[in-house]
Amino acid sequence: MGKSKADSNTDVKIEVDEDVKPLVNDLGDTSISGAPMSAKVGQDEYEDLCTMVNAIAQPLAPRKVAKKIYKLIKKASKDKQYLRQGMCDVQKALRRNETGIVVLAGNVSPIDVYSHIPCICEEKDIPYIFTPSREHLGLATGHKRAAILLLIKEHEDYADLFHEVSELIKRIAPDA
Repeated sequence: MGKSKADSNTDVKIEVDEDVKPLVNDLGDTSISGAPMSAKVGQDEYEDLCTMVNAIAQPLAPRKVAKKIYKLIKKASKDKQYLRQGMCDVQKALRRNETGIVVLAGNVSPIDVYSHIPCICEEKDIPYIFTPSREHLGLATGHKRAAILLLIKEHEDYADLFHEVSELIKRIAPDA
């Protein structure tokens, strides 16, 4: 029925080119699916991602602001206490009046999953912004899993970048 030990110990030799490098995405990690990702998200690729966002994704971060947001997320993810990830955790934090910056993914479907979060943020005067890709949000946190919603809390290690991003978001966001 099964294979004998003689059959399972077959030697397979694979030739490998020495100049082959692993695929790297825009955050320095290997890509999720093994599909090639560019080292940096180009203008054309970013515009393509922006065309796939849902109807409520306003204000949408421009490419340079999104890059700063991903950098802030990467710094905040070093200490899990200052980064809330996912619907349940972020909603709980907002109910408990925790402050910070809320980052939402723009390509979430169905919209009803998180359509109430911008209203809560406006009521509590918390800056929020949409980025075009949930996969990029997940990669910025250091996980291979996509993230639809993040709350970044202020910390002294990245306070300057936090305030800079917060001011950029307040300039981009529509007046309520």
